Amino acid sequence: SSGINAEYGEDLAKEKEAEVALYTLPPEDQSYECVCAALKEDRLDLIAQWIANQYLTLNTPIAEVLLTNCQCRSRCDCESGTLALAVFRKIKDHEMSMHCLARQGAFYRAVHYAKCHELGGEKLLKLLKDIPSTDLAALLVLEEGLTLGEVLRCLKENHNDNIFINLLKVLDESNDLKSALMGDTTPEATPWVEFIEMCIQLGENDIAEELQGFVLCSEALRGAVHSLSNDE
Repeated sequence: SSGINAEYGEDLAKEKEAEVALYTLPPEDQSYECVCAALKEDRLDLIAQWIANQYLTLNTPIAEVLLTNCQCRSRCDCESGTLALAVFRKIKDHEMSMHCLARQGAFYRAVHYAKCHELGGEKLLKLLKDIPSTDLAALLVLEEGLTLGEVLRCLKENHNDNIFINLLKVLDESNDLKSALMGDTTPEATPWVEFIEMCIQLGENDIAEELQGFVLCSEALRGAVHSLSNDE
């Protein structure tokens, strides 16, 4: 009787070990190898199941290889990009999650995500550099509170001249240009003269005049403040 019980106990223990082994996640390197193998067979559906059922130890290399597998040339709408976003979010890589959302054209969601996770203005300007877009640039000024000057400077430094002009046009047509200009609290730190010259070169004389008027008013205001401070 005791021998039978012992054997039964051993069998039960082996069954428990098998159950544990069945649900033990593979380590990061093996998880990555599984994903790479599935990608070679174009089995994104299998990878999606693994992620949904938590069968992998997710990590940055998995997210990056999924992102690299994306073949979208402009707006990303493929499953590989969607899976990359899912992995980045699960491993709490907030900057790359924001990046993936922007690649999908979900600029408002990307900016909102950045705000919720307090990524800051520098990360948003880097996003604009990586994924230049008029819609994204306008959101950064109108929704996120970045100054028009720093957004224009980012676009100019990265040779995004078309988006530079389109942003100014969009703001002008929506009657937001004046408020955006007045919201720039450090106009002296922005090369407005260069911006005005660029507008003239591209034939946008009306916008150039708007910027010129802002610069003259800012200079006059700074001069008045300086004069008052000297009088005191």
